[in-house]
Order: sequence, then C-alpha cells, then structure tokens
Amino acid sequence: MKRKTAFLYACIICMTLSACAKGEQKDEAIEVQIESIDTEAEETNASTSSGQTAEVTVQQPTKERKPIRVAVMGVPAEEILKKADESLINSNYLIEPVICTDYDQPNAMVLSGEADASLYENQVFLDSYNKKNSTDLEIAERIYYEPLALFGGSISDLSSITNNVKVALIKGDVNKARALYLLEQKGLIELKQDVYYQASMEDVISNPHNISLEEVDFDSGWPDTSSYGLIICDYNRAMLSGIDPASSLGDENRNSGILDMFSICLVTDKSKVGNDKTKQLIKALNSKDTEEFIKQTYHDSVVDYR
Repeated sequence: MKRKTAFLYACIICMTLSACAKGEQKDEAIEVQIESIDTEAEETNASTSSGQTAEVTVQQPTKERKPIRVAVMGVPAEEILKKADESLINSNYLIEPVICTDYDQPNAMVLSGEADASLYENQVFLDSYNKKNSTDLEIAERIYYEPLALFGGSISDLSSITNNVKVALIKGDVNKARALYLLEQKGLIELKQDVYYQASMEDVISNPHNISLEEVDFDSGWPDTSSYGLIICDYNRAMLSGIDPASSLGDENRNSGILDMFSICLVTDKSKVGNDKTKQLIKALNSKDTEEFIKQTYHDSVVDYR
C-alpha cells in the first residue's frame, strides 16, 4: 500500500513538473510571438513613417492660384491678358480669359458674377450699355486703344475719289459715329458743329461724293473690295483679315479726347472696383512687360493707353 501511495505521489509530481514545463514553454512562445508582432509593427511604422516623409518631400504643396475671370471677345484682349498673367505667376491669382461670342455677353457675365471683369469695350459703349440696361458697371482702368482706319476698296487713293461711294464699316452705332467723324477728318464730308461721336447720317450737312455707309459683318471675312469704294474698321480686325495696316489711307486723330472715349477699358461691377483681384489685374496689365508686348506685337494697330 505504501508503495502504491509513493508511486502515485511520484506520478503526480511528474505530471505537475511536465505541465509547468509546458506552461513555461507556452509562455515563452507567447512572449516570442508578441515580440515578433511588436517588431513587425515597429518595422511597419518605420516604413510608413519613412514613406510619408519621402512623399511630403517629393510632392511639396504648390500655391493655389485663384482665377480672375475676364470676359473678352478674342484678340488682342485674350493675348494681352495671357501676357499679363506672367507677372502674376508667383502671386495668389491666375488670369483666365473667357471668350464670348456676342457684344452683350461679357458685361452680362460680370453682372451675374460669372466673370470678375470684362475687357472689350470703350467708354461710349459702356455708357450706352448702362443706360439701356439700368446697370452701374464701372471702368476700373483704360488699357489700350484700337484706332479706326480707312482702307481702300475699289478706291486706292482719296484724291481720286468718285461719286456715289459706298463705304463698308463694322457694325454698331458707336462705330458709325466714329466712321462719320473719320470721314470728316479726311475732308470727305461735313458734319453739324460739335456732334463728334454722337453723329448719325442725319448730322451730315455736306456730302459732295454722295457717300453712303453700310454695316458689314467682318467676322465673315474682309468685305468685297469691288463692292465698296472704302472700308472702315480697326487695325486689329484688318490684320486678322490679312490686311497690312500700313496700307491704310489714314486713321483717327489720336488726341486725348479720342483716347479717353475709345480706349478699351477694364470694366467691372461697382462693388469690385477696389478689391484685391481688380488691383492685381490692373497691376499686371500695367506692367512694363505687358506694355512692351503690346508695342512689339501690334505696333501702331493697338496703342497702349499710357
């Protein structure tokens, strides 16, 4: 009996020692596994951290340039704005020309907030637009002037002008008044005193060559020279039609009054005239580089207002 009891004690002790040994091994295994997981986590964190650092270094955030949207009718305004934008490359702003297809659209875009400003009209056109639409758009800056010029059609020399001369001119009441005043300056007609740029055919008091005016859509091309004795339009439109500006028979007198009335103006809403966008836009348009660009690109066909 004593032997059996001793044997049982011995078995219990062996089993206990074995269990303890297994427990210790299990704990060691768990510790090793935990250490392995911790090591992997550290490596993963280190890898992620390293990757993030590299990514930030490679992809440095660039300054976001807010668009200044300017409604135009095409060149030269579009090209001038793109040149002006170069001086804002390190600023908070990006000049974005918006091309319009009719002459009321740019101002309408400014009024609706779709555009910050427009660059296509002169003082006379703006005054007429505001009156017609009961709006209060304002000139923020005068930028450049496009002289109205006289080109030969079937007549190549004003000294050889004949009777019943038909003159093609670009559409618009303002253009018609300018055309009449230009014809008077060249001695071809006589207008009532002091009508100037409010002139209409009713204001012609002397017309020895029986000149008549016909508005033409120059977007469809240069008028047929066999159908018109003379053609009146701005230099820029002539160049776009492949006509050499040097071939003109004369243009408007460039006195200060004409420049003020017919320079192409940067126009915006009354509330935006003094804001930062408008100030930066004016600064860019008045930069030396922009001025030089106008001179070199357009010569005398587009004249910098300054």
